[in-house]
Amino acid sequence: MLRTSGIRYLLFSSMNIFSARSGGPFVDRLRASLTAVSVVLLAGYFVLVLLQVFFRYVLNESLFWAEELVRGAMLWGIMLSSALVAASRGHIRVEVLELMLPPAGQRVVVWAANVLTLAFSLTLLWAGIQFVDRTWMQQSPVLDVPKWTVYLAIPVGAALESLLMILTWNRDIPVADKLTDRAL
Repeated sequence: MLRTSGIRYLLFSSMNIFSARSGGPFVDRLRASLTAVSVVLLAGYFVLVLLQVFFRYVLNESLFWAEELVRGAMLWGIMLSSALVAASRGHIRVEVLELMLPPAGQRVVVWAANVLTLAFSLTLLWAGIQFVDRTWMQQSPVLDVPKWTVYLAIPVGAALESLLMILTWNRDIPVADKLTDRAL
């Protein structure tokens, strides 16, 4: 049996969640790329936070720039990861009504949830573009980088979420298995 490295295992085991119902090779490559970038961002700001704690409490110094960098990386990580969650239909939802319905009713509920998620993503895209436009001339106080480079994560994440929702729209809709207690 072929053994893989820890990072490769992390990337591809999480891909199994997101590619259960594949949307094609383009969607699979996009998901793999977004997963890899999300893992790198998460690892990066995790290391920076640990360095901040070490410098603050052990060396009695501070990394004055790290907090601002971590906030920007977290925004990018959250927005890119939200596209992956939306494509796998993994956002938090209450399934009580859906589980009590017959398969045709479940499809209607899932379709309505998809429409609402897409509408929210497109609204967020529009608002994100306006927000980037308003912050175009502003600089961050510590790193002195344009603030739009951080806030660009909002429209990029919303656009990717909308794209992945559309590309995975017609995938098989899961129907509650026979072991589900419909009396819930």
